[in-house]
Amino acid sequence: MSSSITDVASGWTKDTIKALRLRLGWSQADLARRLSCASTEVDQWENGGMIPSPAYLNELFLIAKQADACSHEVHFLPLAESMCDQQDLGQIEFSQIKEEIE
Repeated sequence: MSSSITDVASGWTKDTIKALRLRLGWSQADLARRLSCASTEVDQWENGGMIPSPAYLNELFLIAKQADACSHEVHFLPLAESMCDQQDLGQIEFSQIKEEIE
């Protein structure tokens, strides 16, 4: 097993898989569709009856990274809306608020 697969696999437990799914507001069936597996597999992962294969672990890692990237944007959306209102703008560039949040 390569070190990259080991690194990806080491962070995934039944609790972290379920937490990611709930964070996204997905059902077990939703996650299963995204991973192209059966919802019974997702259920077994979340109940500790089975460990996802390395391919699924990699997909879970990618889904988590996408969620992190989107959450940063969603977190600062109210700031962008406020700036639009204050400046009577219909749209602003992310670079304008990026300086404000750093």
